[in-house]
Amino acid sequence: MRLALDAVEPELSRLWQEEADKGGAPRIGLFTLVALASELPLLGRAQGVVAEVAATYPSRTIVAMWRQGVDAAVTADAALHRITATGAACGDAIVLEATGGGREWLPENLGHLALTDLPMCVWWVGDLPDFDKLFDRVAVDADLVIVNSGEMDLRDLEKLSMICKRIRDSTALTDLTWFRLRPVQELIARFFDDETALACLTSIERLTIEFNPRDGDVDAASTQAGLLFGWMANALGLKGDTVAWNRGSGWNEVTIGRLVGRFEHRHRDDVPPGSISRVTMECDGARFEVERQEDPQLFKWSREAPGAPVPPQTLRIKTPDESTLLIRCLERPKRDLLYEKSLHLGSKIVRVVAPRLSTRIDG
Repeated sequence: MRLALDAVEPELSRLWQEEADKGGAPRIGLFTLVALASELPLLGRAQGVVAEVAATYPSRTIVAMWRQGVDAAVTADAALHRITATGAACGDAIVLEATGGGREWLPENLGHLALTDLPMCVWWVGDLPDFDKLFDRVAVDADLVIVNSGEMDLRDLEKLSMICKRIRDSTALTDLTWFRLRPVQELIARFFDDETALACLTSIERLTIEFNPRDGDVDAASTQAGLLFGWMANALGLKGDTVAWNRGSGWNEVTIGRLVGRFEHRHRDDVPPGSISRVTMECDGARFEVERQEDPQLFKWSREAPGAPVPPQTLRIKTPDESTLLIRCLERPKRDLLYEKSLHLGSKIVRVVAPRLSTRIDG
């Protein structure tokens, strides 16, 4: 049943009263999670993910979508999230549908529907247009904005870097792809747990990142590979002010000071597009490598450093689903300075070979 916006709160109160009359769980909300479905086919996916989040952390969720239309309007559906199909209620489930010019009304209405005096977290589902006033207007009132750069093009790292700088005084920006990189980052950090290997860090001469490109993708690297390279370049103390690129069939190389970074395509059907398959670092007499095995959840960790022999290890790393990644972002609702530095540096390095952003048209 479609509702006018002023009927949403009364309807939710009625549903919770019915729940109380049946002896159900009390009404609890820890935050408001807004999901903006940038394309209509993403609506069902967004609803499924926020329902899983609410089952872990009781919350109010608002999933907003928009359609073409002559008449400007915003209508709503209101229901309750449940831990299971017949289980206890665990949050408010609101779906907004904007038609025509009603899309422009969404930011104010999201603010009115958000839980008072509790954090508002906004998840943009899908690719982000170069300049979107809706995103900018909603981000201003949010405590945390969540994106997934893995669904974007390489040039979008620059876009996210610009957004991060623009909202950093009021809003934290985080990225599902950054959280997906965590296991690989932890494996790389393990290479330098002792002083012998740590001494090699300052002399790394070659860094190779192998990734799974999207079908038809001609970008020099995936956004995930670009973020990882930015993180590693930051750890190596590189600035990225002067870079030189060399491109070939299935590979791209960038030279930054003493370091040559190489991005290699490796097509795999068993991992998501953009995913990292191998990371190798080399210097005189030392080699450090993390490589995904035939089983996509198995990674081989190997280190060859002078005077510090370590046997190779194989570790199983489960690929987290979207709801798990979103929950991890929500558990850290504050600025991540390491992410910001990695994003800024990574975007600066790949900017030379990434297609340019479109021209902004104001008005």
